[in-house]
Amino acid sequence: MIKDKTNPWPIRILPDILAFGIGLGTAYCLKWNTTDLVWSLWLCSLALGYLTLLSAICGGAYIGLHAIGHKGLKKTQRMPAILIGTVAGLFFLGFFSLHFCGFHAVHSVFLQEFFPLEGMPRDGFGQAFMNPPLLWVLVFRHLMTPYGLFLIPAIIAERHHVFLPLISAVRAVQMGTTAKDTAAEGMEGAHSKNRNHMGDAMGRPYINVVRMHLLIFFFAFCHALKVDSFWVYTVVYTVYFFPWGEMKRLKQRTGNKQIQPIAGTPGLV
Repeated sequence: MIKDKTNPWPIRILPDILAFGIGLGTAYCLKWNTTDLVWSLWLCSLALGYLTLLSAICGGAYIGLHAIGHKGLKKTQRMPAILIGTVAGLFFLGFFSLHFCGFHAVHSVFLQEFFPLEGMPRDGFGQAFMNPPLLWVLVFRHLMTPYGLFLIPAIIAERHHVFLPLISAVRAVQMGTTAKDTAAEGMEGAHSKNRNHMGDAMGRPYINVVRMHLLIFFFAFCHALKVDSFWVYTVVYTVYFFPWGEMKRLKQRTGNKQIQPIAGTPGLV
């Protein structure tokens, strides 16, 4: 029997509880209102989503560098591999920078219309629609000071997703499987081993965008009903920080233990 060496469930959710406490305490101590909550979530969606995308790109680059340096790769193949890898990395970086940052720039225009923030341009960050560097300059100028602290609990809550692609790539190389598969299969082996993590990294930021949209609709509904109390913040932070993934995994493990077949029992697969 193989023992489960993972940490007990209560220990794994301690960081989530800490993030919940920091986030809720920040909102309470700084006396945030609905506008503050909306823009703090928008900032987290942009910052953590972009970090996740960068993690995936860097993970692919890390694998590519080790594959190119492998002794099984011929010298005549290295230069084309370097060129192809560089072009692919720059393409993904440029594409997702424009698409992801541009989406948030447009989104900020609507947020500024319904939840105006003092000192921010009238059109939000619409002027940075196709200019990611300008968007980040405006973000640091207008949002980082009042809401940057909220990134701490947010990155704790998203710790399993933000840097997972890069960590998975490093572990694959350290295990010695990536380089061998790359030399034998022309990088296809490494790609297949990390495909799930890379795919999750590309999709996770957009999932968070959808979640942010739902929370903003909730904010708008509460604002229309003039329900702007601390209990609203509590509900929002519970949705945002509660370890729903750990609960799902715990339920799955419990269910598997209950239906686990006994050795030698006929009719059970």
